[in-house]
Parts: sequence; C-alpha cells; structure tokens
Amino acid sequence: MTDTRHNDATWAAGLLALCGEEMGGALISEEAEESFVAAYKAAAPDQPVHAVPASVAIEALNGALDLAETLAMGRPIHSPGLLNREEPLTLLLRRAERLDPSCAAAIADALDRRSILLLAITTTREDDEPVAQRLMDRLPFCVVERAEAVWTPDAIYAARNLLAGVTIAPAWIDELVNVAMMLAIAAPRAAIQAVEVARALAALRGAAVVGEDDVTQAARLVYAPRAQQLPPPPDEDQETEQPPPQDRQSQAEAVQSLPEQPENAEIIVEAVKASLPEHILADLVSGQGRKGAGRNMKVNAPRKGNGQRGRKTGQRRATSLARQRLDVLATLRTAAPWQPVRRKLYGSDRVTVLRDDFRVARIKQRNEATAIFAVDASGSTAFQRLAEAKGAVESVLAECYVRRDKVALVSFRSKTADVLLPPTRSLERAKRALTSMPGGGGTPLASALDQVFALALQVKRGGGTPTIIMLTDGRANVTREGEGNKVKALEETMASARLLAAEGIDAMVIDVSPEPKHHARALADAMRARYLPMPRAGAHDIARPVNQALRALTQ
Repeated sequence: MTDTRHNDATWAAGLLALCGEEMGGALISEEAEESFVAAYKAAAPDQPVHAVPASVAIEALNGALDLAETLAMGRPIHSPGLLNREEPLTLLLRRAERLDPSCAAAIADALDRRSILLLAITTTREDDEPVAQRLMDRLPFCVVERAEAVWTPDAIYAARNLLAGVTIAPAWIDELVNVAMMLAIAAPRAAIQAVEVARALAALRGAAVVGEDDVTQAARLVYAPRAQQLPPPPDEDQETEQPPPQDRQSQAEAVQSLPEQPENAEIIVEAVKASLPEHILADLVSGQGRKGAGRNMKVNAPRKGNGQRGRKTGQRRATSLARQRLDVLATLRTAAPWQPVRRKLYGSDRVTVLRDDFRVARIKQRNEATAIFAVDASGSTAFQRLAEAKGAVESVLAECYVRRDKVALVSFRSKTADVLLPPTRSLERAKRALTSMPGGGGTPLASALDQVFALALQVKRGGGTPTIIMLTDGRANVTREGEGNKVKALEETMASARLLAAEGIDAMVIDVSPEPKHHARALADAMRARYLPMPRAGAHDIARPVNQALRALTQ
C-alpha cells in the first residue's frame, strides 16, 4: 500500500523542502521543471533558489583570484564561490547534461558535505548520453511528472520539529537493503537514501514511527529510477522442503520470542514495478537490464574542454575571465592610450589596467573525431576485396594522423569480432594491426556491430565524435554464440543495427562485394547509415568518401 493522495513528484517536492540538504536533490525533466520548482518554493519560500547555467565556470563555483581587483588594489583579492557560502544554498542547474566534468565533481563534493540542494534540470531524449554519474548517484529523486503545490510552510515546519524523533524499526531497514539487492542496485548510497526518505515521509504524515506506507513509498521514489533487474519469480513447481517436527517447534518458539518483524519485500518490489515505465519494465522482465547509468532520463553528452584550447581567431572584450584565455597584448594595446590620463587621475607612474581594458582571445575549438573501422575479414570477403579494404583503411588512417584524429579497428571473421586497435593516434600501431589481420571463416556481423557500438559509446562519453565505417558485403551467417545459423544471425544483426541507429551515431556502410546485392544495403538502412557500393573501386576510391565524411565532422 502507498499513499495515493499525491503523486511521487509532489511528495519529492515536500521532502526536499523538509530536509533538502540532507537528501541532496532531484533530477527533473524539462516538462516537470516549472511545476516542481513552484511546488518547492511554495513549501520553502524562505529558501532562495540560485539559477546556474550548465556553462558555469569552476571559478564561479569554488572561487578564484579576481584579477581586475587584484591589479586595482595591488594585493591578491579572491572572489568567493557559490559553493563556499555558509548559508544553505539551493542550485537550479538547467541542461545538467552539459555540465563540465570538473564542475560536476565540485557540486558532487558539496552534496557530500550536505551544504547544497541541487535541482538538476535535464532533457528526456532517449538517444543521448546520461548526466554525470557522480551527480545522479547523489540525487535520490527522478521527477518526470507535474508536481502540485500542496505543501505549506506551516506543514513543513511541523514535520521538521517531528523528524528528529521519528524512529524506524531495524527490520524495515533490512527490508530496504534486501530490496535494493533484489533490484541489483549496487550503490549502498541508495539504501541509505531510502531509509532517510522513509523517516521524512513519516514526519510529513505526522507519524512518530515509520510504517509500511512510508517504506513502500520510499522504495518507489528512490529505487524505481535505479532498478537494474527484477527478482526472478518463485518456482511454483519446486516443493518446499519441510523441516522435521522438532525443528518446526523450535523455530516457532524462536519467532514468538522475537519482536514482530515485517516481511514485505515482495510488496515493496511490486510497488517499485508499478512506478516503472512500460518499456523499462519490459527490459527488466526480459533480463536485459538498463543500459548506461540506470536512469530513465538520458541527455546530451557533456561538453569537454575548458574554452582555452583551439585556434585563435581574434579577440573580444572580456565579460568574465573565467575559463577564458587572456590576450595580454590586446589588453595592453587597449589600455595604452589611456595611460597619460590615468597617471594624472591616480597619481602613479605604473601602468594602470582597468576591468574594461581586458581582452580575451576568440577561440575556434575543433571537434575530435574518432573513426571506428569494422573490416569484414570473413571468407566471403577475404579472397575478393580484403586487400583493397586494407589499402583503403591505411589511406584513411594516414589522413586521420595528419588531422590528429583517433582511429580504432575491429576485425570480424570466423566466430568472433576482435578489437585489434582501441582508439589511438598512433599510425604505426594501426598499420601493424592491419598487417596482422587474418582472413577467412564465417561472418559474425552481429558481434562486430556490438563491438563498434561499445567503442562508439566510449568515445561519446569522452566528449569525442565517433564515426563507424563498416567494410563488408553484409552477408551475416554466424550468430553471437558462434553458431552457423543464417536466419538467427540476420535477426541478431538487424537488432544490433537498429540499436546503433537509435543512438544517433554517424555511420557508413561500404559494400565491398564484387556484385553488390541487398545485404549491405539492408544493413545500412537499419543503421541509418550512408550506403556506398564499391564493387570495382580501388583502395583510394574507397578512402575518398570516408575522408570527406571525417573532415566534415571536425569543421
């Protein structure tokens, strides 16, 4: 049983208003932002909310040397950061998926110190990367529905006075820990959060002792966004072994001597399942689990870099020196004409530089591309076009080396697909991997797609832009288990191709068959990739469109 007076978003707003710094905060979808923030402010009107953009500089969070004031005063002047304030702080972080990793680490540290409450707003697109894991682990709530402003400051004040005395039975703690393990939630932080949420829920309901509704509701709020699997159903055919009569009597006496203990793990699990979206529940039931960080909100990959790397294209007036490259010469040129006036004004012979004189460099940052080659070395290709494929790959590798792009190489043949070369800039390593690539055997195309998909996700998490280049005839005939079953192999290949397409990864399928048919084209369609039939092209002809695509990515 759970309390149905309010939805989970409304309960989360009340809980954060009650003890937000102790709980950490919430991950909120864009659609739910307005209603949730309004509900939170209605419950905690005295708690100011500071809006922080995803582009916030690490100096603004942790504080830094104020260069302008330091030059004006002649001594070091430090500006305080948002996270160094003594009073409680609520941060409203929009587009949390774009937060720089260093800023995410600083905010995570503040959450560990329980000095801030974080409301992280993010998008809900399924084809993007998740928010920084270190933040998600510290936010107990995931809000995707509208909240209602039902909590008043008086209700929160009364619950706060009651919270310190709320008790929870050890048996309920054991139940919450057991359910976390049943749902394959590895982080111990989740069970701790669930216990604290259960106590706070009891306080909001005006109870001094945590009850079943509180525990079940806490599990729904905290565990549902993190669940990685569902416990297997009990085997009804298996007969339960009955203990001997004397053992049953001793067990009954032992149970009677113990205080009443709740055994509601199955009820709690059912409550968690009821709050899961249908597609997530289907994945858990099938045993596939969740991909990525386990949240039902995925967002754009975080932007790497600090704004100071790249090619200088000019200069501009500095609105802030945080994460910017100071153009010293341009700053001095701007200040120079004013020196006679400033000498008279300030009575000093020193060069006087004011805040308005600062100029920062305009930087054009270059996207780092990673070309992931998947070369079909099976028997259907090895004796026909493998030599041209190797030559094309080597040609593309040489141009990638000039542009300082990374390359990776996957070879698939016989029963497996192997990563011969992880993402690297070393041309010599790439050439050695190509030279040692054997040929012959079946075509495990599904395994190859799985390997390149994993590499592409790794590149995206690192802030790079992956491009997959498949050189194959598309004739899958080996399953993931290494069996020679063409029908099953084709089904697995199409499933992997559609999964890759759902991630929105740029891809290209080059049909190296001497007589192109529908196999490679069908593969390209499933991957949403460009299809290039090259039945009689040489190595340089194959390499030309690949180089053009990679150059376009780095512009």
